[in-house]
Amino acid sequence: MLEKIKENPLDYKGYLEYGKYLENINLKQAYLTYENALFYCQDELVKIEIQNKLDEITYRQGKVEPASIVILSYNNRQLTQQCIESIRETTPESAREIVIVDNNSQDDSVEYLRQQDDIVLVENDFNAGFPGGCNIGIKASKKENDIFLLNNDTILCANSLYTLRMGLYEKDNYGSAGSVTNNCANLQSVFKSDSIDELKEFGLRNNVVNKRSEIKLMLVAFAVLIKRHVLEKVGYLDERFFPGNFEDDDISLRILKENYQNVLVYNSFIIHLGTVSFKKVDYSGILMKNYDKLVEKYNFQEDNGFYCFTHSETNVAFYLNQIKEIKKDNAKILVVKSDLGAAILHAAYLCPQFEFYGLNNTVSCATISTHLEGVNIEHYFDIENNPFKSIKFDFIVLDSTVIQKDEFEKYMTVLKNMMDDDGTMMIMTKNPSFYMNWYPILKGETDAGLNKNVVYCNDVNDMLSKLNLNVKTWIFNYLEIPNEVREEIEAIQNVVGIQNHVTVENVAYIVCK
Repeated sequence: MLEKIKENPLDYKGYLEYGKYLENINLKQAYLTYENALFYCQDELVKIEIQNKLDEITYRQGKVEPASIVILSYNNRQLTQQCIESIRETTPESAREIVIVDNNSQDDSVEYLRQQDDIVLVENDFNAGFPGGCNIGIKASKKENDIFLLNNDTILCANSLYTLRMGLYEKDNYGSAGSVTNNCANLQSVFKSDSIDELKEFGLRNNVVNKRSEIKLMLVAFAVLIKRHVLEKVGYLDERFFPGNFEDDDISLRILKENYQNVLVYNSFIIHLGTVSFKKVDYSGILMKNYDKLVEKYNFQEDNGFYCFTHSETNVAFYLNQIKEIKKDNAKILVVKSDLGAAILHAAYLCPQFEFYGLNNTVSCATISTHLEGVNIEHYFDIENNPFKSIKFDFIVLDSTVIQKDEFEKYMTVLKNMMDDDGTMMIMTKNPSFYMNWYPILKGETDAGLNKNVVYCNDVNDMLSKLNLNVKTWIFNYLEIPNEVREEIEAIQNVVGIQNHVTVENVAYIVCK
């Protein structure tokens, strides 16, 4: 059944068999699969049989409404045309509606679009930006359809939309689904090539059923599909993020707060050529301006901290390599100060054999992270009375760089008691030997140096001795020294010795038992 699809993703027979199987598992996915079988089938008698199945599932309330594909056009007619043609080549008409919003293009885009009989065209006499333009497209779409926000600098591969819809309808509480690609942030890039043909071939082989999806904190809106009833509940894109950037972070967070999940569908690969619309504007300036709007909207700036890690690679799970060494399949992992949850979610995806827990004492983050599926994140006011204090953990992660020095002993005492007898703790801490802590002093900058309220390596070492915890490993990452100070730093290093770690990064990692 699935092997048939993998052998030939363009043959209806595998989808026909899979649809029959899914009728008793997931009726909506069965509908999508029969629809895909009908798309590939050329046998008129079999097509009648498949259509009867679709009618039967519709009667049984299993129909999935089409996706209205909302695409913004702003000049770059060739890109828009290429995108539209890829949709026509890879998707059945019954599965989609193409809605194009032209943001006052000055090239021949509108002339081309007016000639297309199978699209809904909205012609703006102004540039509404990305969120504003998408909202106009959503309002112009059929009211019952799901919404697929798609950049015009994309190319759909075979089955891209089918597998994306299958991922979205895997569970009732999935609110949005995103595709993987060749060019994207948020760990959504899975294959790179300069050849469009190679990318299409990868998509053909990648876009088959039965691949595990990943729950994400947010999805990048170059290609994101949202269930219509979810979108109507959470509201459309926030136009304060004009002309674009962070409107996708925002709507992802709103979807989560309504108890729906954002899911990255690894078997839906779409080619993304890259940011084209922003090339002639101050992209970095817009990015920072809209980031500040997101921080303000969600009140992420609390206790002088930095808590807005929406993209998975922004807040890397620094403990990932260590937990991969754990042999116990059902090990319990606790991450203290787990932020919004982007890093712990990715770790949970990579290590599904473990149970992941997170503690967060920031209210604005907890209102979002406590809704995440697949990880157990809870809010706490006081570490001594945290909701997981009675659980014994196999691995505990603590980022001491976001803890005041006078709180450190309390945290360590509580967490030691939460460790299993054979448990391990990993602590990220500030490295006092990092050259930027002392080099500015040599240059006469009197406000440089160590901060008495910060936990450093020596503080951790002293605390571990006090609590009878044994250091297993110290981890320092050596970085390149900036060229403008390299000669002076190397001269000092020759005097004090490399073992003093004068060229390492600002943090160190201590693993103890």
